[in-house]
Amino acid sequence: MRFRDLHYLQDILISARLAFSYVSGHTWTRFLQDTQLQDSVLRRLEIMGKAERRLSEETRIHLSNIPFVLMRNRIFQEYDKVDLSDVWDVIHQDLPGLIAQLEKVVLSHEKS
Repeated sequence: MRFRDLHYLQDILISARLAFSYVSGHTWTRFLQDTQLQDSVLRRLEIMGKAERRLSEETRIHLSNIPFVLMRNRIFQEYDKVDLSDVWDVIHQDLPGLIAQLEKVVLSHEKS
């Protein structure tokens, strides 16, 4: 794996962990009411999407078992509209598995 791709995977992993931690312990209602929390989560998802988009095709094929969710395309469907229920679902349904899988990949490459 290219060093650059490992760096992007680390960026995705760090941002996924942070986004998940930001909403940990918060309810859906709190998330809807807290614009600062929304902005923090959305920024992390944006970083994930940008890093994911920069991964080489070789790495994408090699890691085809990891369900990258193309955060930018899924969350930011229109410039001025973000569906917060989609954001909430991504955080709770997609990120835990993505984090677990990326931790294995990143750790195995850091050891080699």
